[in-house]
Amino acid sequence: MSIRWFRNVLIDNRKSTIEIQVGDKKIGDKCYTRINQETELWFENSYHERSDIIDQGIDILKKRLCGRTVANPDGTPYEWN
Repeated sequence: MSIRWFRNVLIDNRKSTIEIQVGDKKIGDKCYTRINQETELWFENSYHERSDIIDQGIDILKKRLCGRTVANPDGTPYEWN
């Protein structure tokens, strides 16, 4: 059973979803990030704790979205924490 972290955001003023998966059979065995419906970007996790794996996925998403505007659905700046 996988655990997924989802957030609805605006990326460059367009409704979007960002996602992190942190496991399939156990925490951290199959990890990926995804933006909207694009193909998953799988990554090797460096940690064993769910919160650390999510932080690693957030760092990946931040790098992928560098140079783009990410905001909450109400238009306020998105806080990655």
